[in-house]
Parts: sequence; structure tokens; C-alpha cells
Amino acid sequence: MVTSHRSASRANVRRWLTEAEEARVVEALHAAERGNSGEVRVHLAEACPGDALLRAKSAFETLGMRATRADTGVLLFVAPKARKVAVYAGKGVYGGDTPRTWQRVVDVVAIAARKGNLAVRIAAALELIGDILRKTMPSVDEAGNELPDEVTAETPEV
Repeated sequence: MVTSHRSASRANVRRWLTEAEEARVVEALHAAERGNSGEVRVHLAEACPGDALLRAKSAFETLGMRATRADTGVLLFVAPKARKVAVYAGKGVYGGDTPRTWQRVVDVVAIAARKGNLAVRIAAALELIGDILRKTMPSVDEAGNELPDEVTAETPEV
């Protein structure tokens, strides 16, 4: 279940990231959005039965990421415990519907599942996402910051 209430979401984020690590990831989000018209978010999940890309698409929709002017949202979905990662991008992201475009990003985060440095790897993945967006859709973001720059997390199933 995707949590929209900020304080509940913060508590869920703390299951995976310390306050300092979350701040590092949010700074990486800011950097990923510079020089392009993309809107990037990170979503953490406790579990991920089934296909991670389908879960990422569901979270993308639930988080309202299509609400950008040109459907330029990109969601980095990470289920650390399940060791699953996916990137889902809106239709306005050139090449965003091609899994090959995002495979390197997924690989960077997957390493964290084995090494235990999740925040560092998420930040590295966000840097790659920013590079991809600057190459495929470089621009001054005339629409401004359309989505919150935050890490969200699902409420663990009870």
C-alpha cells in the first residue's frame, strides 16, 4: 500500500534510510532534475511479489506522477528486502518505455542489495537518471518543480 500521509511515509522511509541518508538521496533528486524537464522520485517498498516493473507502474500512478505537464515523471522503485528494482517513466520521457534505457540504473541499485549501502547506490542511480534525462530531453524546466522532491515508502503489510 502506497502511503500518502507524510509522517507515516517518513517512518516507513526510516526502515531503510537514516535521516542523513534520506537528505543525501533528496539532494541527488534535485541534481537529477537539473538541466532537463523530467520529474524524478524514489519509492521504497517492503516487499515486491511479482514483477517489479508492474509494481513501479502502480506506484507511479498512485503517487500522481502523470500529473506533470508533459508526463515526464521518472520513478525509481526499490524493494531492498526483495532485492528488486525498476524504473518506470511517463510517456513524455523520450526512450523511457525501453527497458534497456534503464538497465544500468537498475544494476547500480541492485549492487546495494548485496553490499548494504543503499543510500549511496540510490544516489548513484539518480545521477545516471539525470544523465539520461539531460541527453534525451535537455531543457530549462519551464514548468518548474511539478512533483515533491521526496522519498516515499509503502506501509508494510500487517
